[in-house]
Amino acid sequence: MDTFFKRCIALLFVFLLTGCIGEDYDFSPPTVTVFTPNGTNNDETLTEANIDWSYDEKYNKETKDIQSLAIKQNVIYFNAGELVAINFEDGDYHPDGIHVSLWQGEKKIDLEYQKSSQDFYLPKEKGEYILVVDIDTNHNGSAQYVGNIVIR
Repeated sequence: MDTFFKRCIALLFVFLLTGCIGEDYDFSPPTVTVFTPNGTNNDETLTEANIDWSYDEKYNKETKDIQSLAIKQNVIYFNAGELVAINFEDGDYHPDGIHVSLWQGEKKIDLEYQKSSQDFYLPKEKGEYILVVDIDTNHNGSAQYVGNIVIR
């Protein structure tokens, strides 16, 4: 009887380990989307510009001219002063810092990103901008995403 319980426990342990080993982990950089919480915009995916991902070099990417890359993307329209949220999907990462900025030609505007609510406010100045989201992680590396936006 004692041997029967030991075998049952051993079999249960094997099943538990099999479940852990069979799990599929995603260590890729996240997919980054932006949207307005009030519903005026749908989720719009930003384009990967520069990726330095230490987990797997297949994700690494270098873009010398991010403004040219961003201008080729579909335009995302926002209202002046609007609250914009960022959604990070997929991947396994633990960000040390997330920085959001807008570029208009050579002029850079750093925006105040709220980590707790994952959002930021756009400036009140209307115009065409390049949106840049930089993610720094504690062990995976860094990733940069760009989008082509118009503030109206």
